[in-house]
Amino acid sequence: MPVRSKNQQIENLGVNLENIKTREGIIGYILRSPKSASIDLSDPAKVVDYALLSATALDEGKDLSDTLEIGEINNILLEGADVKILSFRIGDSRLSVFMKKNVDHERICKDLYAT
Repeated sequence: MPVRSKNQQIENLGVNLENIKTREGIIGYILRSPKSASIDLSDPAKVVDYALLSATALDEGKDLSDTLEIGEINNILLEGADVKILSFRIGDSRLSVFMKKNVDHERICKDLYAT
């Protein structure tokens, strides 16, 4: 991936998320900054569940990284029986994309960082 500033990544993120959320198999996303959150999920009844899963995945990933001294984690992928979550830290923001298990998460990762 090309090296870009965190501000450039965040500026392009909104456009990239709009394109990604229309793809087949994408359930939605949660983007949280220190001051606000943007939530776009196909099942609004599960917002709390997805928000809790998102926060826990990123926090536990950071704790494991610190404990094992493996350096900064770029992203975290959790897979369940039918659904998976791809989570990132971008500057002070946190992003989690929820998708069906058959979606190519590596393609999503590349497209999120596309210019």
